[in-house]
Amino acid sequence: MSDSRTFGLTFKEVLLIDSTTIRLFSDILKGVGRNPKGDGKKKGGLKVHMLIDAVQSVGRFIKIMPAKVHDQDFLKSLKLISHSMIVFDRAYNYYHQFALWTQREVFFVTRLKKNAVYTVLELNRVGYRKKGQAKVLRDEIIELEYNPEDETGKKQTKVTKKLRLRKVCYQDERNRYYEFLTHNFEITAEEVAFLYKKRWGIELLLQKNETELPTALFLW
Repeated sequence: MSDSRTFGLTFKEVLLIDSTTIRLFSDILKGVGRNPKGDGKKKGGLKVHMLIDAVQSVGRFIKIMPAKVHDQDFLKSLKLISHSMIVFDRAYNYYHQFALWTQREVFFVTRLKKNAVYTVLELNRVGYRKKGQAKVLRDEIIELEYNPEDETGKKQTKVTKKLRLRKVCYQDERNRYYEFLTHNFEITAEEVAFLYKKRWGIELLLQKNETELPTALFLW
């Protein structure tokens, strides 16, 4: 039986990812980000990545990394079972990892990057905006190109592969527009949007506890 039957879906588990940055002085970690104006010193930082079980509403684990490390690197450390669903923001977009998950039947929902270059292969659904009404506007099958990585994790810039994905365009009840990305072609477009809405729960949790995290880290 699926652990996610609460959602009416058939995934073995539904997991959510988000991160928050904690500023630290440069003598603790190397400085990251821009230099402040005036005589201020450049500050270092940590990034806390959090994985939560969406069905049980409990944390799986927290991984702490230097803030300058790209969010994509966190995805490499995940050990996910087949037929699970993982939901995260577009900062984690990592096409090579998406291709690996496709082979293992690990599904994901995220948001499309604004600068993404892709080709629309098939248009399955078209809707029209209506003020104050949450609805699906488009459901497309797209194809994009990416550079795969070798066994050491180095990007092969001279090699190009294609990845077939699904793009769902959605407007919420506050008229905000979103473009979701997934490689699951079985669930409905509404379910794609529903899964991403679940991720906002972890975002609120991190914002609520952001001021408490530094103390907890040093105690740990």
